[in-house]
Amino acid sequence: MERVVIAGASVGGLSVARELRRSGFEGVIQLVDPEPEAPYRRPSVSKAVLTGDNTPEDVTTPWPEDLELERVSGRVTELDLPGRTVTAVDGPSSLTLPFDGLVIATGSAAQPWPVDTGLDGVCTLRSLGDGLELRAALLEAERLVIIGAGFIGLEVAASARKLGVAVTVVEAAEIPLSHALGPMLGEHIAQCHRDHGVDIICGAAVASLDGSGRVEAVSLADGRRLEADLVLAAIGAAPAVDWLRSSGLDDSNGVMCDSQCAVLGTEGVVAAGDMANWFNPLYGQNMRIEHWTNAIQQGTYAARRLLGTAAPEGFVSAPYFWSDQYDIKIQSIGVGVGYDEIHVLENSDRELLIAYGRNGQLAGVAGVGGGTAINRYRRQVEQRAPMDEIKPPATVGQA
Repeated sequence: MERVVIAGASVGGLSVARELRRSGFEGVIQLVDPEPEAPYRRPSVSKAVLTGDNTPEDVTTPWPEDLELERVSGRVTELDLPGRTVTAVDGPSSLTLPFDGLVIATGSAAQPWPVDTGLDGVCTLRSLGDGLELRAALLEAERLVIIGAGFIGLEVAASARKLGVAVTVVEAAEIPLSHALGPMLGEHIAQCHRDHGVDIICGAAVASLDGSGRVEAVSLADGRRLEADLVLAAIGAAPAVDWLRSSGLDDSNGVMCDSQCAVLGTEGVVAAGDMANWFNPLYGQNMRIEHWTNAIQQGTYAARRLLGTAAPEGFVSAPYFWSDQYDIKIQSIGVGVGYDEIHVLENSDRELLIAYGRNGQLAGVAGVGGGTAINRYRRQVEQRAPMDEIKPPATVGQA
């Protein structure tokens, strides 16, 4: 293998490049980068960048000159598997890149509001550029309505409140984040937002975004009208798969991979980050994880798979993520969905820590507060420890 093309220059793609060089690969590495900015810490976009605590210079990192990468500006538009080429487009220019090894790491994009309203003041948040535009809008806004109470929506709510903006969050589910963390922890986080002045409306559907030229209100299906001069659609993200449509790969939910992050039906093609729908041996099922730390670890493993040095058991992962909202840190190790029992490990004014069990085994631990306490359970999550060994179970019950 003499030439590797990495489609995507976020943390997953850069992690592949670093591991290739660290492992002694001396060939050509071309990294296709659609963003004009230098590499940056994406988790900061919805938090410190919005509040102004970080400038763009604070969150960007220098281009890794020591890796001797060829940076190709533009976006990938086509994958020709038989011809072993990728097409990249930058404005009117098109470039065909041959490869011996290919890394699919194009990440995901924010889901836009499904109806083109033609109104100003309706936005999404994904990139650093989005964050800077949203910050400028928040400095002029009085009333922000956020559609969707996922992690991005709630992080923006916390940032907007710090700037003094009135915030209403509209969520279709009865409890925010219950799909990811369960109802108990989801309600705890929702109450934290209410304590900071956020109006959270749950079990609600949006009927329309209204205004003349610029958004003025959000109308709900039950007839309520929420005044707004700024609306954030935080309704999730979708894998950036458009460029794979002509390749014949299964792109129904990211790109399908085996346990070693190798793309099914290909040779010398791997995936990492938000795109990779891989078989996780730890849980015995396919997973697609949209977390920063997973992209770093998976990119490292994918590089080794290309070089033939990857651990034979596959990419075994108990995913970790965090979210900073106000003065609290939400953390999770493992998987908090599909559980059939919970143990409440800690429950106080400062800390709530929950263990999630599936079929009698520990699937994950998540909580609010407690600093690094959650890391005490990492090994037990990775070993799928029996739930009856998880201590201290202050309460035990069905979810």
